Amino acid sequence: MTFWPFRKKQVETLSLDELRARLITVASESKRRRQKWCQLYKDQVVANVDALCKIPEELASDPASINNYVQAISEVAQCLATHCQTPELWEKLCGTSEDNPILQWNQWLDQLPERMERLEYDELITEAKSNLERAESLGGPAARQYETFMLGRLGELLFHSGKVLEAVEPFEAALARCKNSDDIEGELSYLNYLLEAHRYLGDSKQAVSTAEKLLKLQSQLGHDTNEIEKRIQLLQEGEPLCRIVCVHDGNTYEMDEITSIKEGRFGFQFVRNRMALQMASTIVQQGNELATNGQLADALEKYQQASEVDPYNPDPLYQSGMCLLELWAFAQAKNTFEEVEQLAPGWFRCRSDIWLAEALDQGTVTVEEFQLLRALDDGGLNPKEALAIAKKAIDTYPEFAAFHLIRGDLLSRSGNTNNAIDCYRAGLKLTSEPDLESRLLCSLASALPKGAPERSALIERALGLKGNLTAQATARLIGLQ
Repeated sequence: MTFWPFRKKQVETLSLDELRARLITVASESKRRRQKWCQLYKDQVVANVDALCKIPEELASDPASINNYVQAISEVAQCLATHCQTPELWEKLCGTSEDNPILQWNQWLDQLPERMERLEYDELITEAKSNLERAESLGGPAARQYETFMLGRLGELLFHSGKVLEAVEPFEAALARCKNSDDIEGELSYLNYLLEAHRYLGDSKQAVSTAEKLLKLQSQLGHDTNEIEKRIQLLQEGEPLCRIVCVHDGNTYEMDEITSIKEGRFGFQFVRNRMALQMASTIVQQGNELATNGQLADALEKYQQASEVDPYNPDPLYQSGMCLLELWAFAQAKNTFEEVEQLAPGWFRCRSDIWLAEALDQGTVTVEEFQLLRALDDGGLNPKEALAIAKKAIDTYPEFAAFHLIRGDLLSRSGNTNNAIDCYRAGLKLTSEPDLESRLLCSLASALPKGAPERSALIERALGLKGNLTAQATARLIGLQ
């Protein structure tokens, strides 16, 4: 007879007195044990809400016992509401949001992500400070917990709206409260935020010190410390303004960590020495939507706003440069792409975009060539249509190396490797621009048979250029095959 040997343990049914006793006990235990108990017994608590909210007769003459019971039931009620989606006990204790600050704070916290998307940072910062003042004026463990929450949210709002230096104080205050209450998860969270704040401010000494505290705490908890150890080493050596990391099967590796090619999908990500601020990223998204709809002047205003919030972020400037190219403001586009290169050397294709903007400004590349390039680069064409346009572009402008790269890539993806190789070789004869040259070298090396002796020379040549970072990272992987 088929049977399953592992049976789910039945939750015992407790009497009201037993439920009260367990509730008082679990309120003083660790947060994890309290959450587990609440998850198991939440239905029984809900069934006895009215009785639990009454002070037991045997405690009625003892103020200290009454206080302990109220604190215990409050702890359990908050745990049920916050972690078990069972708010009945909490609502019975606290009433409605109109007369209970904790319910008001919960509503405020729930609305926070949506309001941040609407860029209501100034209003939210004011409200967070007001909520914090009110929490500080109240007594009890729940108020202390929300005081910590509000400090953390205030820090986040300041940080992501560009007021990074101002964010340090509330993060440190929240961290101190987490230490005092043995909230390990909170400590990890606020140490991470402080690390990002010190990185953003360029304070490498404080960043290393904070990262070392994170390492110590993670070690004590038995967590994997590989990532934080790598970050400490980078911080001590000096983080590059911009670099490429490799992502394989969900894990992130520095390029020098990869010594062999394994099965699975490889991808690349740009990593900077500063976190992108959320307010600026949201404004850039708004700008991108405007640019997609052809509202380029309005998009440029958005990118300028984003740069004012997050002046170290290359993305608003890069998107501005692309808009300026579309507006035929080529000299201004070149200057903008050069600013991108200063902030994040090698960011996407900023190096070849500098060359392209200058060539358009000087007339060595025509507007028609640029428009064809954008049509092919945007990726909205089906492969057959794109191949036809790329061939026509080469027939019309045979000296423009980028068309040979694009046609080679299209041929390679369709399985026509030999003709793709010919395109790459033709493109290499025409360009001396390092970004485009490194992409051509990488594509040619990838298209050649693995045993081809020419491969290693192409890879070495690509890596020696001040070229495209993604192409160079790809070339490193090709060299390991």
